[in-house]
Amino acid sequence: MVREDTSLSAEEYFWKNLDLNGKVVLDAGTGYGYTTLEIAKKLAASKRKGKIVSVDMDSESFELAEKLLSDNGLQHLVTFVRADLSCMPEIRDAQVDIVISTSTICAINSNPCRVAKALSEFYRVLKDRGQIVLGDECPLPKARSLEERVAVLRWQLVKAISDISGERHYNEVEPNDLEFIANLVGFRECRYAIFKGEAITEHRMNHFLTKTSEMTARIDDLRLRNAFLENAKTVVEIFRREGGVFAPRYIFHARK
Repeated sequence: MVREDTSLSAEEYFWKNLDLNGKVVLDAGTGYGYTTLEIAKKLAASKRKGKIVSVDMDSESFELAEKLLSDNGLQHLVTFVRADLSCMPEIRDAQVDIVISTSTICAINSNPCRVAKALSEFYRVLKDRGQIVLGDECPLPKARSLEERVAVLRWQLVKAISDISGERHYNEVEPNDLEFIANLVGFRECRYAIFKGEAITEHRMNHFLTKTSEMTARIDDLRLRNAFLENAKTVVEIFRREGGVFAPRYIFHARK
């Protein structure tokens, strides 16, 4: 595994050595559609044929992505496929040139060993010498600076509430563990770089407070429910006083 020191920005490093011209690109995890849109814009800018297959388990994601694409006149470049990334029978072997995934590995990893199954699927659908580019947050179990304090407290609360209320939650994957799994299923030329987390926004903290309120409503123990809610409000107050950044992000490249 090669951890690279780079003067490139996260954006520049993500797209480094990726030629999208005429390629079939799998967007692994449609989400809000932002990555699908970014790939579509790059394909359109190349002025050569290309195709995007955008995959997600939640078909509601496709509605959001379709609107973004339509607003930019790029909907013709994308086919949406509803599937679990760890099992994609809808996509045949060796049909894809590049697999791109942003902020999805930790979601895949909500179930044990599911990341291994997903990387095996990525390997299967890729053509020979095909590439993967994966970007996600690094695990941050403890704040290493004051600006990381809010991110750690936020994650601790969300994961604890999820466990108690019986819901799944995201589990971040260390880049070296991702490399181990990638090599296990056959990927080579693994390399990655780590970048400082983005600034946390007021919008994201408001969403956190709303989501926390919804999740704690499923906890029967009133004392525990109130304790979580009060702590969530305290985290928001800390953010408004001190600000904060999300956990550092890694960008991981490998080739079949």
